[in-house]
Amino acid sequence: MTEVASKCFRCNLVFKDENLAAIHREIMNHSTTRVRVQATPASQ
Repeated sequence: MTEVASKCFRCNLVFKDENLAAIHREIMNHSTTRVRVQATPASQ
């Protein structure tokens, strides 16, 4: 199963929360790209 996230290729960071991606774009002035990532199962 996959989910959509934002990735900054300059920093190699992945943001599952769009608000964090927006903060990163504003502070670092880096663009982010929407990517599909493998969903991780919830820890038990």
